[in-house]
Amino acid sequence: MSNTQKRRNVHTAAAIAHRSALSLFLFALVLLVLLVLSHLYFLPKLTTVDVAGSERDAQQLRSYHSTLLDDLIAKERKRNGLILPMEDSEYRRLVEMKHAQLPLLVLRSSLLQTASQMLPDETNVVHVESMRYIPGKQRVELSGDIRNVGSRSMTVLAQLLEELRMQPFVSDITSPRFQRMHDERIGPYSPFTLRMKLL
Repeated sequence: MSNTQKRRNVHTAAAIAHRSALSLFLFALVLLVLLVLSHLYFLPKLTTVDVAGSERDAQQLRSYHSTLLDDLIAKERKRNGLILPMEDSEYRRLVEMKHAQLPLLVLRSSLLQTASQMLPDETNVVHVESMRYIPGKQRVELSGDIRNVGSRSMTVLAQLLEELRMQPFVSDITSPRFQRMHDERIGPYSPFTLRMKLL
């Protein structure tokens, strides 16, 4: 290829570029204006969604979705805490405290069993009126009376006291005041208030 042909080709390409530059510039300008207008006006109208009574675009939908997920996780935790209380550490701590303490029903049944072993032929000898448990001090206070044994009520109370002292869960018992009283309905009886310290 000769130099003249090369110059003609370069000249032709430059002439083509020079002639089409204005139309390319106008096309790019119109395209840019259309893209800006569509981004500002058309796309928001086409991509906006009505959610929960308010209009949200794509960016707002992403943040709303993440907010809903966080809220859902928090509500699931709260629901699990209500439905499955064993997953709650506070509940576990309370259950452990409960198991660490002596159940009062066990203490009462042990007391009645001790009384029935002392006097197998008699029934309703030990009458428990109240039982008070002080958990911080591991103390139990029993109030009641010995009845239906006639004049032996103070002797039976002393036997009951000795039997309770030998129980494995009792570390100390404060001796009650020994007295015999009389009631027209139940006859002679000995009231007691036993203060026991538990292991």
